[in-house]
Amino acid sequence: MKPDEKRYTLMELAATLDGVISLGRGDPDLDTPPHIIHEAHLRMATPPAELEVQGLGELRAAIAKRYASEKSLDFDPDSEILVTNGAQEGLFLAVLALLNPGERILVPDPRYGSYDQAIATAGGEIVSLPTGDGYDFGLTAEAVENADGKLLLLVNPSNPTGALTPAARVREISAVARDKGLIVLSDEVYEKLTFDEEVLSVATCDGMRERTVTLSSISKTYAMTGFRVGYVIGPRPFIEAATRLKSDISGPTALFSQYAALAAIDGPQESVEAFRQVYAGRLGVMSKGLDALNIPYGKPGGGFFLWADVARFGVDAETFCRRLLTEGRVLMFPGTAFGARWKHFVRISLLQPEDRIAEALGRLEAFVESLS
Repeated sequence: MKPDEKRYTLMELAATLDGVISLGRGDPDLDTPPHIIHEAHLRMATPPAELEVQGLGELRAAIAKRYASEKSLDFDPDSEILVTNGAQEGLFLAVLALLNPGERILVPDPRYGSYDQAIATAGGEIVSLPTGDGYDFGLTAEAVENADGKLLLLVNPSNPTGALTPAARVREISAVARDKGLIVLSDEVYEKLTFDEEVLSVATCDGMRERTVTLSSISKTYAMTGFRVGYVIGPRPFIEAATRLKSDISGPTALFSQYAALAAIDGPQESVEAFRQVYAGRLGVMSKGLDALNIPYGKPGGGFFLWADVARFGVDAETFCRRLLTEGRVLMFPGTAFGARWKHFVRISLLQPEDRIAEALGRLEAFVESLS
């Protein structure tokens, strides 16, 4: 069974059961801020005469303005930014534009399965970079130094582990990438949802602006997964190639969604911190519960997930997750959905209210007691 099939099989099973608490998928459960929807509706009254495949000029300008003000990065909205149908399309376009058949890309292990699919579509070869020094699942410069390829993928914070690669380590990784002549695909989708420190963008590091393609979206930050708006930022030749691909594959991103993205990026930002506080509170409840059950996990630096070790219960993660779902009515995903060697890890999401997380932990406690 392919990695993604393991997740979908469990989701299909969960849909047939009553009373399941889902700690599986990564779609935000919070509501999109009302001002975003209101502003998008207003703008739809005067749509543009023609919609560019590269995206609304106003939206690209707003993205460029944010990177200039927050990161001191000066990107040309006309030639260095492409708006996509969510980060999912963005990652496929990036991999297809950057990777030729037979070329190698260095990717962290574990990782989100869509990268494997995109790389396979491009005909590339995956070189897995180990993580997991103890329960630190961040990427290291040493792992990059010991591997060869054309591209390096850095996901910060990580899906599935939640690990945040700290600024000092990002600089070390970037220096190795620059010295080895690697192009970096920097997935920064969760950068606004961190708990202890901010994400350092790879493009800000010495010599990396022209060697980096940055992938991000509005989906996680503003609870707007269904709007399907992401973007990629990179050098002009890359954006030209990715835009040609997008023209053939999907055409322009939906106008209403782009107007909503513009309202999100260009409007009030109080919701971002409010959402972050919600997730931090949920993390506190989940961490306390797992500690009480003596279930070790990697400390999440951001995002929606914990990566927990269930080895002590004597069953593999796939069996653990299936039985937890059928017997305890709690949905989690096995680590093998994100990499073959993670047979005793599970991914747990924080996308339930605190009281539901507490209830899920109670069910988990009863389940693991039954195993022993």
